[in-house]
Amino acid sequence: MANQRKRMTVTENCMGCLACEVACKQEHNLPVGPRWIRVFPDVRNIDGRWRFNYLVTECVHAAPGPCQVACPAEMNAWKYVNLALLGKFKEALEVIRQTTPFAGVLGSVCTRPCESKCERGKVDTPVGIRSLKYFVADHEMRAGRKQATPAKQTNGSQVAMIGSGPAGLSCAYDLARQGYPVTVFESRSQAGGLLRYGIPEFRLPRDIVDSEISHIEELGVDIKTNTPVKNLKDIFNQGFKAIFLGTGCPTSLKLNVPNEDAEGVIYALEFLDRVNSGGSVSLGNRVAVIGGGAAAIDVARVCVRRGAKEVHLVCLESRDLDCKDRMLAQACEIEEAEKEGVVIHPSLGPKRIQTKNGKVAGLETVICTSVREADGTFAPKYAQGPTPTVEADTLVVAIGQEAEAAAFKEVDKDLAETIRVDGFTLNTNIEGVFAGGDVVSGPSDVIGAIAAGKKAAISIERYLSGMDLKEGRSIEFRLLNGAPLEAVSVERVVDIPDEEVAIAEAMRCFTCGTCGEALEQGFQTACASACPAHCIYFRDLWEITPRTGTYTLAKESP
Repeated sequence: MANQRKRMTVTENCMGCLACEVACKQEHNLPVGPRWIRVFPDVRNIDGRWRFNYLVTECVHAAPGPCQVACPAEMNAWKYVNLALLGKFKEALEVIRQTTPFAGVLGSVCTRPCESKCERGKVDTPVGIRSLKYFVADHEMRAGRKQATPAKQTNGSQVAMIGSGPAGLSCAYDLARQGYPVTVFESRSQAGGLLRYGIPEFRLPRDIVDSEISHIEELGVDIKTNTPVKNLKDIFNQGFKAIFLGTGCPTSLKLNVPNEDAEGVIYALEFLDRVNSGGSVSLGNRVAVIGGGAAAIDVARVCVRRGAKEVHLVCLESRDLDCKDRMLAQACEIEEAEKEGVVIHPSLGPKRIQTKNGKVAGLETVICTSVREADGTFAPKYAQGPTPTVEADTLVVAIGQEAEAAAFKEVDKDLAETIRVDGFTLNTNIEGVFAGGDVVSGPSDVIGAIAAGKKAAISIERYLSGMDLKEGRSIEFRLLNGAPLEAVSVERVVDIPDEEVAIAEAMRCFTCGTCGEALEQGFQTACASACPAHCIYFRDLWEITPRTGTYTLAKESP
């Protein structure tokens, strides 16, 4: 976890000179308007006398940049954005690769938690961090990506990854760079998991997936395709000392409504897999897609591209993206789908599939009045009333996925068949076996899977080194249950076609992480250096407010 510090002020020494605010604006190239440091007069009664004082409000920017803190993988976004500002695109990509090999993947499909906390968004719109990430990855590919230097294998303990999705490959990437020999076992003919078979190519080009997986292999990770794993004992018997399970959620959820077995009903994962594998899908003229998440939007947009004349999307959720029952897909993707001709029918649930001669003919719907409780629990409520029947030749069910129930029976699972792990370490009930990503959290997103793989890599390295797995670590709630990230309030989806536009977009960054970086290197921040009264200083945030949810070893009694 990145170090975080809190700015402290000796308010009785403050003269209200505004030197700190001026220095902050100069340091971060801030325009007139946003004030990160506010100095204001304060009149209060002290010991029976009214006294005039100045107060300096708290500053949260002595910590890592808000964009970095918001990222589940703690990627140093402000740093690579500012390298891009200087035209140092190669160096910017190397900063990204300190965290993940998937710069192009995340530049294409990340849910952008960094942008939801971008300080620039409080003034106008967030910096296009995801777009810049894609640009620096694409810049390298267009110039010709050089082969990665193999990592030196300095540790003899072999580690196995089961599944080659973003969680497994991220775990393999981190461990390989730490010197461990890593083998990835993949049951399919090509590596990538969700990245290859679950996301349409128009959103995630296959050359990006191929290039970034090749980068992982070039480091020395051995990926064995067409190699399904039936039980964990076989892997241990091959000499592996630790195993990571990253098999995802490969099974689509069913509607459980009448006539679901009719010809013409297909499930999202099967549909996307078939399309991404180059197979054919007969859609007819009218398609109905059921679901309000990213997969449902992907399916609908693929159907448009496959020539369907009408594509209707029916979902329980509301089209109002500011309410608790909002559609879970990103706003920009929903808007793009509508521009492409997808007709959205919000606040409706499936009641019954209509058939004719055993084939799908349409979908009868029911009114949905509420989808989630205030705490986010999925608990849909319905009401009586007239609702439309959506005519369809094909019906695609995209209401979610679940883990494979029959896989790895020896590992403890919960009621949803996801693997039960320790919240601090991601280790399972079997010694030496760890798990993460969708197989633990349920269906989530790519950046969440990457973060889980990285957290597991830390645990595996500690395990193989004989260290305590929990000391000083915190439970990351989202990695265990797939809780959705905060949506970006004001979106900026910007196309960056060339270096000039990339630099211009990077210039919009307020360089929030500058202060945190300075403190990490032992330097003073601009505000502290500028203060003539020496009333500003910094302390470790966790010295002031103890971190909750952090594991500490119990000390033995003397």
